Amino acid sequence: MKFIFTALGIILLFLESGCASSNGFNRPELRTQLEPKAVITENDIQQAFDAKPQLPKPFKLAVYFQETRAVPFRYMPYWNLSWKPEDKDRFIKQLDKLTKLGEVSEIILLNDSVVEGQDNKALRLAAARTGADAVLICSAVADIDRYNNKLGPTYALIAPCFFIPGTEINALVMMNATMWDVRNNYLYLSVEAENTLHKTVPAIYNNEQLMINDAKPAALDALSGEVISRLKTMASN
Repeated sequence: MKFIFTALGIILLFLESGCASSNGFNRPELRTQLEPKAVITENDIQQAFDAKPQLPKPFKLAVYFQETRAVPFRYMPYWNLSWKPEDKDRFIKQLDKLTKLGEVSEIILLNDSVVEGQDNKALRLAAARTGADAVLICSAVADIDRYNNKLGPTYALIAPCFFIPGTEINALVMMNATMWDVRNNYLYLSVEAENTLHKTVPAIYNNEQLMINDAKPAALDALSGEVISRLKTMASN
């Protein structure tokens, strides 16, 4: 009986990953999840025009890692892209280069315990309470593209699902960072970075979550590199 259930599970897995070609990644949809949705008024537009850059040098920077949901892969649940402590440490360690250059006086990590909401105003308020001049908001999203290669049809025999590498898996991690003036909501920068991983595996392999986790570090490094580059350019102007 146990074998029957296992075989049925494998058949379902074969059907689920039975696409003969890649569907690719829906980057526009991913970007909509990275960007916060808000009701925009005419007054908001006027305030954006009125806001002027006013960062002191060096300035105090607050960093907040915003949780975002990932795009589901067909019938699979949302991919878990929660920010882990090691992710935050890795990113902030890269940003420490700005303190050595004299651009930033201090980097403060905003924890959820001091944040009363997820919108821009709530995050600026939390940053203001720490005395920060600007707040850097980081978000991330992930997606999986899984399909069969020319060896995929062998899965119909069930046993090849265990050892024939007939499945192609692409994992994408996309990240975004925006930096806002705490006092007047001036947008200093908005950058994006991503990383992809690819594996060819037997159909029984179903650890796409591990692939997403493995893709995160390089995406984080790319994002921090973009932030540092933009801030250096701002300082030189």
